[in-house]
Amino acid sequence: MTVEMIDLGRINRRPGDFCFRWGGVDRHHKADLVQALGRNGGKPFDPVTLWVDPEAQANSKLTVLDGLHRIAAYHAAKWSGPIPAVILQVTRKDALAVALKENTRHVLPFSQAERMDAAWRLVREPVKPRFKVNEVARLASVSGRVVDKMRARWTLMQERGEEPTGGWSRDQHEEPYGPDEGWQPMTDKARERATKELTGMIRDLLDRRKHPEMPILRDAEAVNRAVLDALGDQRFNELCEYQHGGELNEWLEFAREGDDMDHEGLADEAQDEEEPAF
Repeated sequence: MTVEMIDLGRINRRPGDFCFRWGGVDRHHKADLVQALGRNGGKPFDPVTLWVDPEAQANSKLTVLDGLHRIAAYHAAKWSGPIPAVILQVTRKDALAVALKENTRHVLPFSQAERMDAAWRLVREPVKPRFKVNEVARLASVSGRVVDKMRARWTLMQERGEEPTGGWSRDQHEEPYGPDEGWQPMTDKARERATKELTGMIRDLLDRRKHPEMPILRDAEAVNRAVLDALGDQRFNELCEYQHGGELNEWLEFAREGDDMDHEGLADEAQDEEEPAF
């Protein structure tokens, strides 16, 4: 690919749908990059990847596909010169694929939840031709079974006229609260704050140091059983899918295959021990 030197002013710093990470720019990573610029003695980073719609006007802004943190560091360091960049003039579908592929192998790894949201976004993209199941699975590193479930859910939401939030953990289920019960969707910031509070409550509940009156908390097996019983099979299945990108049955099938291989190996070892040595 051809590397060009371009001015920062030509770049749109809001990548929009091409940003697959939660929370945008990580301030700690940006600070590290600013320091790296100072140590490099005025040498720029490796080329960023930018996109421009082939049908856009000549003076259109360039959209960031990969390198958002580097660009943020340039601005924070008051960088005045041009920077190296690779500019792609491809379809929106191809640009989405490049953005996701580049970011999944970046210094900051994707969490599984971010991968699930990325797959959910590709499933909903109105590009033509539509992303195939194996394309979404490969780009987002999730299972094909999960993508099939997402496609079915998106079809149902469109038939019902439901608007997605963009978060698969929320969109995969039908709204459990009716409009008369006073429930209102949270903003992302409010949801993140409430999630941290709930996490703290759960940790406090299971912390044996804070609850010496509950000796059961010292029994890890009993605590695990209680948590699983409290969650129920459906919620536990959802947790497996959320964390590992696959459903519980798929995970159990993989585990059984591993157990079968272990048993076969043990059987072979036992047979070898029984054979007389000459």
